[in-house]
Amino acid sequence: MPHLNLRFPEAGDTGSLVEAVRESLPELLPWMPWCHAGYSAADAAQFIASRPAAREAWDAFDFVVVGAHGKLLGLCGINTINRENRFAKLGYWVRTSERGRGVAAGAVGLLARWVFEHTDLGRLEIVAAVSNKASQRVAEKAGALHEGTLRSRVCIHGAMHDAHLFSLIRPQPEDGPAGAP
Repeated sequence: MPHLNLRFPEAGDTGSLVEAVRESLPELLPWMPWCHAGYSAADAAQFIASRPAAREAWDAFDFVVVGAHGKLLGLCGINTINRENRFAKLGYWVRTSERGRGVAAGAVGLLARWVFEHTDLGRLEIVAAVSNKASQRVAEKAGALHEGTLRSRVCIHGAMHDAHLFSLIRPQPEDGPAGAP
C-alpha cells in the first residue's frame, strides 16, 4: 500500500481538488452526482468552506487523501450519519492517475480506523451502484463484507440504480479463550 494520510480539507486545497476532479471526469461523472464537466474553483472552494459546519453538525466528515509528497490523491468521508442507530455511509474517489495502486482501499481503511477511534459509530456502509465495478473492488479489498443487492437504492443524475451494500463494523474486543467463563 502506498504511503497515505488523511486530513480535513483546507482552503489551500482548492486548486489541487479542481485539478484532481478535472483529471478524473470520465471516472467520476457516471457515479458522483456532484460532479459536472464544468467543475470549478468556486465549486471546490464552496465544498471546502462547508466542511467545518458539516463536521460540527455531525452531517459529514470528509477528508482529503494525501500521498507521500503532499499530492492530493482523492477524497473520502462519511455522510448520511444515523446517530440513533450509530451507522453512516462511507464514500471515496481517487484521481485517475492514482487508480490501481491501492490508494482507495488504503484510504477506506484509514477512514474506518479514524471513525471507530473518534466517534461512537459501530457500522459503516459502502453503497456501490451495481454497474460501478471499480467501487465494488475497493470495498472488497478494504475488507468490507458484501451484504446484498438493494433495488433502486441510489439516484444518480436523476436515474435510480440498484446497488450493492457492503459494511465495515467496529472491531469487537477479542473474546477470551474458547469455553472461558
